[in-house]
Amino acid sequence: MKKKKGLMCLLLAAAMIFCIPACSKDGEGTSAEVKDGITVNATLWDLVYDDKDGWTYVEDDFYNDKTTSKIIMTIPKEEGEGSIVTAQIRVAVEEPYSFRDYLTSYGFDEYEYAVNESYDVTEIGGVACLKSEGDYWGSSCLRYLNRVEGAGATVLIEITGEYEDERVDKLLSGLTIKLEDTGNVDGPWAWEGEPFSAEPRSVMVGTYTLNSQWLPITDCIVTKETFKHKAAANGNQVYLMVNGELKRYDFDGTSLKFAEDIALDTKYEDISVDTNGQIWLSNFMEPLISWKDGAKTASYEGPDHVAMHPSGTWGISWFSGPECEKITLTGGAMKTEPMVFKETDSVRMVMIDENHIYVGGSDVSDGSHKVFVYDTAGNLQMTLADSDGGSLGSITFITETANGYLALDGNMREVVLWTKDGTYIGAADDGDLFGTNYPWFCSGTKLDDGSILAIMTEKRADKSAQELVAYKLSGF
Repeated sequence: MKKKKGLMCLLLAAAMIFCIPACSKDGEGTSAEVKDGITVNATLWDLVYDDKDGWTYVEDDFYNDKTTSKIIMTIPKEEGEGSIVTAQIRVAVEEPYSFRDYLTSYGFDEYEYAVNESYDVTEIGGVACLKSEGDYWGSSCLRYLNRVEGAGATVLIEITGEYEDERVDKLLSGLTIKLEDTGNVDGPWAWEGEPFSAEPRSVMVGTYTLNSQWLPITDCIVTKETFKHKAAANGNQVYLMVNGELKRYDFDGTSLKFAEDIALDTKYEDISVDTNGQIWLSNFMEPLISWKDGAKTASYEGPDHVAMHPSGTWGISWFSGPECEKITLTGGAMKTEPMVFKETDSVRMVMIDENHIYVGGSDVSDGSHKVFVYDTAGNLQMTLADSDGGSLGSITFITETANGYLALDGNMREVVLWTKDGTYIGAADDGDLFGTNYPWFCSGTKLDDGSILAIMTEKRADKSAQELVAYKLSGF
């Protein structure tokens, strides 16, 4: 009888454009709090809910296969658009790395979780879950999460909106998570894994031989942030902006040895160094500041992202459009004047060296990503493009060298070379040149001997962590 009821209900649900593998009204096998409800049977969980409470979902809100079961339940507002509360239930048999990212994103320490078992848990659906309260795109959010290692599964439940509504607890009381212990053992945590290392490599591009030398960083930098890292060199000192935090390293030509953390009032994204040894830091909605000998030497309100000229007397303030500003610093005061780079309609990168302003952005003529090279007065000198004059990927660093121009292309994972007149020479792939697998080229800085210090993020071979790694690049 139960089977026939389930089939009839399934057909009815399909007719109403609902996707429910099986449903019933008898409430068997549910929590005592849901005595008469609708059952959704998924591969990795069963859910019994009371539709009288207002819970509903549509076909696209339910996904179920052998390894992932997910549903989004909502209680819509009686009037107008939107919902009072939304509950997403997701259980997936997958590698542990997303879960480990969730941990840190939601305020938990991986070591305290895995080794010291420092956090309280709440049982949800038969699984002991961590509890985290925060926000999601401006809405209050309650999360329950954990890793069921023996089953190789991650449990994540997110309730956004009025999650203190008693109907939320009632909904979760009707959840039963079904996971089989397969004897799975997750891969190593960051402190258990093998740090990144690489051997020297060489690649010929045109008639030039590019050489890479991996630079060990003491101690290695484990990071969850893939993109927001920058570098600046001043003699034997290297400054790394690691996800908004400034670190100073001693550089002996073969390695980077940690020297100190420099305390900042806020997070910064951009870093430049001038010939006087001043470090310039900027970020959108934050003051432009300079540092020297461990102390802040200047602070200017108003600029956005800033690329400074090596003289330290002027720079370019930019955000995302071609309408930028040239800032000039004199006698402790800052003067601004418009500087428009009309060849692009979307700016993604600005860098300045002794003789050039480099603007990476979308070409107004076709939308392709190129680097526009200007003199220091803002006059276009050349446009750097791909081999056929088309789009590059995403240039994250560029500089003039003895033989032309060298750039790091983050999207294409290539080191790209051009001649002095902007003619494309060729590119070296990251795997060939650095021995990496799938890095993101974050930034670079020119060293005193003309070589390049390039920094990138790369996952370890054992997947235990993502590291910020550094190379010395020479030969062009």
